[in-house]
Formats: sequence, structure tokens, C-alpha cells
Amino acid sequence: MVKAFPWVHQTISLVGNASSVWRGAFGTQIDQADCVIRINQGAFIPLRPDSTGVRTDALLMSLSGYAWDKAWMYSRGRLRAKTVVAMTPRARTFLGIDLKHLIPVYPSQWHQELHDHLGARPSTGAMAVDLLRRTVADVSQISVYGFDFWGSPTTYTGIIKAAPHDPVAEEEFVRSAVAPGRVFQVPEESDHA
Repeated sequence: MVKAFPWVHQTISLVGNASSVWRGAFGTQIDQADCVIRINQGAFIPLRPDSTGVRTDALLMSLSGYAWDKAWMYSRGRLRAKTVVAMTPRARTFLGIDLKHLIPVYPSQWHQELHDHLGARPSTGAMAVDLLRRTVADVSQISVYGFDFWGSPTTYTGIIKAAPHDPVAEEEFVRSAVAPGRVFQVPEESDHA
């Protein structure tokens, strides 16, 4: 049984890591949600009040590596967010203890179900949407920002690297998992600008 997450009855802004979010003007809208959730290194980029919003209430992280790496990533995450959720489906232990006994985790079974649905390894963003849709009272509570499905570089790497993920399958999944009109994207830059 999955423990209740703190956002069950809250409005949520889930902010992904597409660099196109920096060109947008969703910052105020993002920060107006009851709970602002960021993914992986997205809480550590320079946050901007006008485009990315500045709050981080929860951080969904792929904690991996040796115990020291996990401890460092978790500690760094807790400096930014009250809640840190381990999203990695593998290496789910810390010094021999299952992470689910220490912090909230994205269940491995849900990861497998999402992998089967997408036909490819899910990104942390897809896992985040899956986690939220399963742990809120109503999917209309979720608004998604900073997802352009590898249409722009990642905010913290500056590169576009979709593999091993399937951008088309992930976009279809995300749009079907949240209420219509709740995926907010920045229009593509015009070549005539």
C-alpha cells in the first residue's frame, strides 16, 4: 500500500525541465498552486519569478549510485524542498535498507506498468505525471509546465537527449493523464522573429 502523499487534495504545478519554460510567462501561475513540484535538477537551476516560478515544495529525484551519492543528492534536495521522493526503479536501497522505509518512493510496480504502456523506459517526467495522477483526489488538480517532449534542451544540461525515452508516447501519455488544457507550453519561437 502506498502512503498518502502531502498533495492529495492540493492544486499542483508540476514543473519539468524543458528550457522553453524560460521563454514563458507562467511563473506567477506556477507559484499560485498549493504545491509546486520540480523534477531532478530542476530545483537547482536559476529560478525566475516571471517564467519558472520560484517555489519548490516537493522534488521528485532519480536517486542513484552508491550510498554516498544517494545521501548527497537527497540532502541537496532537502535544502530546496520539504518533500523529496525517490523515483529510480532500481537500486532502491540505502545501506541495505529499502528506501521506502526512509522516504516516499515511486513504486516499482507503477514504473513497470508505465514502461509497458509507453513501450520504452519512462522519463522522470512521465513517472512524475503517473505518480501524481495516482495520488491526487482528482487529476484536475494537476497543471503541467516545462514539458515540451524534447522540443528544447534540458534546463540543466543544455542538450536534447530523448533516448532511451519515446517522446511521442510520453506526450500522448501526459496529455491523457491530466485534465484537458492542463499542459501549459510556451509557443515555439518563430523563425521570422
